[in-house]
Formats: sequence, structure tokens, C-alpha cells
Amino acid sequence: MPKYLSGNWSHIFDGEEHERMTRIVVDAETKKLVFAQVQRIRSMSTSYSEAHPAEMKDLEDSILNANCEVFDDPADYGLTGTEAMPGWAENLA
Repeated sequence: MPKYLSGNWSHIFDGEEHERMTRIVVDAETKKLVFAQVQRIRSMSTSYSEAHPAEMKDLEDSILNANCEVFDDPADYGLTGTEAMPGWAENLA
């Protein structure tokens, strides 16, 4: 089992009408969201910034409760198993 699951995660945050792309890192053993970035401007792939605490909580709820089967086959959700933090997150987490 890899240490982390990482990848893009499309999510509708509470109070929003449209999906936002996020980048997530989940601890595969504890099943906790350890880091996330949210794309702030959908048309700009460079507009990611660190998720706020409320966004982290919302994302984690989505992963753990609404999509818990992600841990059975992460690739079906576009997530990749890694032993290290992805490059976009390693200096920030």
C-alpha cells in the first residue's frame, strides 16, 4: 500500500453551484486529507492556492463519506499512489 494517494479531485463546495478542480493528498493508511489546493479561477490552471480549513473539512467529508470506495481502487478516481508528497505539495504541506 502506498503512503499517499494524490491527484485531481472535482468538488462542489458548500454554498457553490459549480464544481471546482482541486489537487489533493490523502494519507492512505489513516485515510486523512493531509493537503489540498483549490483552483480559484476555473479558466486558469495556475490559480491554485492552499485550501482553507473549511474547504479541507468539506473535501475530507466528500472523500471519506460520500466516496469512501476511492480507497478500494484509487485509479478509478484518477488518484495515484506515491511514497512521497507530490512536487506541487512537498514544500507547502
